[in-house]
Amino acid sequence: MRFFENILLFYNDEFAGIKAEVIRLVRKNQARLKIIDVFDNFDQYLELLPPSSSIDELKEVIISERRLEILGHFEADPDISSQITVIFKFGNPVVEVIKETIRGGHDLVIKAASGNKTFKDYLFGNIAVKLLRKCPCPVLIIKPSEGVSFQKILTPVDPKTVREETTKTSEHEDLICRKVMDISIFMARMENSHLDIFHCWFLPGETLLASGRTRIAPDKLNQMKMLAEKIHTQRINTLAAEYDLSDIRHSVVVRKGDPGEMIVDYADKNGIDLIVMGTIGRSGLAGLLIGSTAEKLIDRVNCSILAIKPANFQSPITIR
Repeated sequence: MRFFENILLFYNDEFAGIKAEVIRLVRKNQARLKIIDVFDNFDQYLELLPPSSSIDELKEVIISERRLEILGHFEADPDISSQITVIFKFGNPVVEVIKETIRGGHDLVIKAASGNKTFKDYLFGNIAVKLLRKCPCPVLIIKPSEGVSFQKILTPVDPKTVREETTKTSEHEDLICRKVMDISIFMARMENSHLDIFHCWFLPGETLLASGRTRIAPDKLNQMKMLAEKIHTQRINTLAAEYDLSDIRHSVVVRKGDPGEMIVDYADKNGIDLIVMGTIGRSGLAGLLIGSTAEKLIDRVNCSILAIKPANFQSPITIR
């Protein structure tokens, strides 16, 4: 199964650091590759305009030079370069990329993280995080690296929404959870990676139950926590058992605590290269928020992120 057959690459100056991973994705998926380059500050070029030249002529010169630069990255890969489409836009990068995603029916947008500080600075508050929030298809933000990419993949999944009365997950949560699992397993096979299937849990109201007027006996509270941990562990093991993972190095990891905190801590301590996570477009704010856990990760992780949208996600940006 191939998940990404029509890839859109948002070109920037850090592309060289993610080139190998992009080529690997294109080849493994036998995908079409379109590269979009967006000039968001064209006014800076106007001072270079000779008196006898027009703005359109200047644009043609800039585009011609940039096209040569982009295609130059693929000179050693004729099987890729012969299939590439390169387009240029002038305007807001986020708007232009998302409009092209919709127009071209793309199933993956890739961007290199850009910046000169930490990966937190690369992501939070800039183009990448806006794409993660608003783009209707999966978005892969790759941390530039000269080494082998994605040898350790972390997949946080959340089967805690299982309804006790039916023992079935809600349709919406179940679909995004399984989509994340499917894509994570595909990526692990493609990269020959170690896959950590990760779940966090907590006991609602534990602080109140441990102290104050609602306090219960410590042994009773411990029993409640042990039961909660058992239920959550069973759920994540049941989910993992539904997949054939015999050819993948993998672990099932269960932690107690806030998901955002635990995922960041685990990723840092275990040298995770890629986090594959599901995102939720909250009702009434489609595309503006992607869920509290995902927001915490974007602000703090130091690795690449692949964000998967639910099927009902609607971008606030349209081509109408």
